Amino acid sequence: MSQGAYRQPTDSRPCNPPTGNPLADSQQFGSQPAVGQTFGNQPFGNQTVQQRKRHGVKRWITIVAAIVSVAIVGTGLYVAKLLQPDDVLRSTASPETVYGTALPASKYELRDPIVVKTDHEFVIALTDPAKVTFSEQSGTSSYVLHGAEMSAEDSARVYQDVALSVPIPTSAYAHLPRYEDRSSGDIEISGLIPLSDELHDDDDAIVGDTGFLPSDGYYYVQYMGSNGKKLAKPIVQFFTVVGEDDTDNGIKRLSGAPDVNAVVNDRGGVDISWNSVNGATSYNVYAYIITPRIGEEEDSYYRRERGSITKLGTSKTTQLLSDDYDTDKATSNYDYGNREGTRTWRQNDVFRALATENQDEIEHICPTSDSEGCAETMTRTGGVWHADSAGRLYFAVTAVDENGHEGCWHAYDASDLVPSIPLGVANGATTEQWMYGERGIFGEDNTLAERMQEYVYTFVTMANGATVPIVSEFSALTPNANGIEHAWSFQYRAPGTALEDSGTLYYEGNLNTAFESIRQAALAALPKAGGLLDRLTDVGKVDWSGYDKKKIDSNDKESPYFTFASTEFGTYLANNILNGHEVIDISGYPEWEMDTGDVIDELRYQNPYLAVTSDAFDYTKRKVGKKTVLWVKYPDDYRGRQQRLADFVNANVSQFQGSDRDKAIAIERFLAQAMTYDTDAFAAVKEGNGNTFENVEATAEYADAWSSLGMVTGKGVCMSYAYGYQALAKAAGLDTRVVSGYVSGTKAGHAWNYVKIDGQWLFVDATWDDEGADAGTRYQLKKPSDVADHFPARKGWTLSAETEKYQ
Repeated sequence: MSQGAYRQPTDSRPCNPPTGNPLADSQQFGSQPAVGQTFGNQPFGNQTVQQRKRHGVKRWITIVAAIVSVAIVGTGLYVAKLLQPDDVLRSTASPETVYGTALPASKYELRDPIVVKTDHEFVIALTDPAKVTFSEQSGTSSYVLHGAEMSAEDSARVYQDVALSVPIPTSAYAHLPRYEDRSSGDIEISGLIPLSDELHDDDDAIVGDTGFLPSDGYYYVQYMGSNGKKLAKPIVQFFTVVGEDDTDNGIKRLSGAPDVNAVVNDRGGVDISWNSVNGATSYNVYAYIITPRIGEEEDSYYRRERGSITKLGTSKTTQLLSDDYDTDKATSNYDYGNREGTRTWRQNDVFRALATENQDEIEHICPTSDSEGCAETMTRTGGVWHADSAGRLYFAVTAVDENGHEGCWHAYDASDLVPSIPLGVANGATTEQWMYGERGIFGEDNTLAERMQEYVYTFVTMANGATVPIVSEFSALTPNANGIEHAWSFQYRAPGTALEDSGTLYYEGNLNTAFESIRQAALAALPKAGGLLDRLTDVGKVDWSGYDKKKIDSNDKESPYFTFASTEFGTYLANNILNGHEVIDISGYPEWEMDTGDVIDELRYQNPYLAVTSDAFDYTKRKVGKKTVLWVKYPDDYRGRQQRLADFVNANVSQFQGSDRDKAIAIERFLAQAMTYDTDAFAAVKEGNGNTFENVEATAEYADAWSSLGMVTGKGVCMSYAYGYQALAKAAGLDTRVVSGYVSGTKAGHAWNYVKIDGQWLFVDATWDDEGADAGTRYQLKKPSDVADHFPARKGWTLSAETEKYQ
């Protein structure tokens, strides 16, 4: 695990406004924020009435626990509490000192520096055409800003530095006029930094616990005028902050702690240290995270740029270690199957918000997930993880004197540390590495080296969202784990993190002597580093380029190829997919009805015209504005393959005559004559013992062997027999189902059919009844309960709630 350290030395002068703020360093000018960006965990332009509290006639204070947003200030004046001029003092700092060359008068309208209290609010008194109105929709009351060229959130910012690069957390409210001379309404901006009790104004009816902490100075930047127009020259005003009673009581605040240093330790925790401040008896340590804007306002997943401040802890020394504030998510005496030990799967939760895009979710979880959250994730990211998507990280250390007065705030940039901070186990990649390597039904046919591949890498999600494979370290082995003979248990962990888990291998003999060679063999069999992830993501990887430009093309037209679906939602999907639609609107169905994965599994089994290639079709959930859609990608010549199957069925269906029983038997006999079992395809999947990687290659090579087209070409495995039976039976007027499951004494999955005869579901296995020139009768039209060696899966071929109907 890489480490990083961040030092930004400062002097330890006290911050005692109004004596000015001589800046130690001249910083490069920073660009103004993009339109639409704001800092806060709520959209503050349209606040609900219930979210807002009046503070007498003096101010409003919003009680928000450790969450940030960016300020809004209107035009013209900084107009701060005009009714209370004693709350705003003129600073003795000169404009030349605080603005320097970084903020030239040619580009900015520079205002005289001022001194304010922690609960200070900047106010924009709006004028026509900008105004605030009251709105009540869907039971939610809010104040809405109209007639402005930018939102309230974008109209102003507060920064801690002359470069305007580090925004300070603030809240912004638009509201109806409180005073007769403000007929168009106001916008108010106040700080959202957590305040200690001694910084509150206890005289007010409602006491807020957030505001601006005392500091060497902040920069208020206003981008919008009171009339709602964008200002050609943004207004800038430097201001320093004092505590509520500092002026009256002569309190001198200590400076922020200098030389702040943050490192990732050997267990992945973030340790923070700093130099002492004269007069300090303790220090408060804060983490400040800014996450970028996501999406556009019309998107369901839209989120403004936000900031959050978390107080990590208080220290009486000059350091705060990770162990002092971070609690690993661990389970002791962990027992899962034959494993026992400790499992630690998460750490550094305070930094989790930095990962605005999670590579593990995007590449290994969401592509096949049914959740709305994943649909939004895949839409906003385009299904691609972006390395530059992470939020920014800052640390601030304030000094507290013997009287409990908290000193000045100053945040130090630690963003370069973000890629080195581990957050937890990447569960998607971890699960795929295990599942894709399994041979047999439960992995019982894996060699020891193949079993070991599950453990030799630990997949870790970092604070920038990246998935990083780390070569695992192993503990000593424990024989006879859980009292099971030949079971050897161990702990394995990712070096440089606190993440660990337990594992078990079965070995007759002394595994201690063979363990290292088995570990090396497992490592040698796997691709290295990034190649390991590529190997996993290549399974089922689909190129969705261009689909975001396609229009919704779904409708309610029934396809002549439709066979069966258990639900209305399934019927709707089946017909749209059979008709070749690529962007299917599924918003009209309640989410509780839309277990899309299970529904589509059923459709693939029960509709042979969907399964015209071995790997059928691909799909993913996405968002189009507020709508949820299904993107569907079809195999090459999808329509042509459907037509080939239809032509074959139409050419042969007339020979199936008589009663339903006669038809059912005739179809099985026809398949025995028309088809032969594809032993080459079966060998390619190791006769059912192949792992996922081998099976994917096999289905690509033998495109017809697991499809309904196997009947047309005359060669296929059990799935082709079952699909062929279904297609012919449907055309002959029979009610049938394709069934998947297992057969005793074999390790491969198997497929057969149920057919309804005289109101009863009967069993037929056209594959195992194929005797060459004709069909045998061992599995022909038997009661399912009388077939003792076939075991249907609980779901897949049908919905789990439907399985019992066929017994």
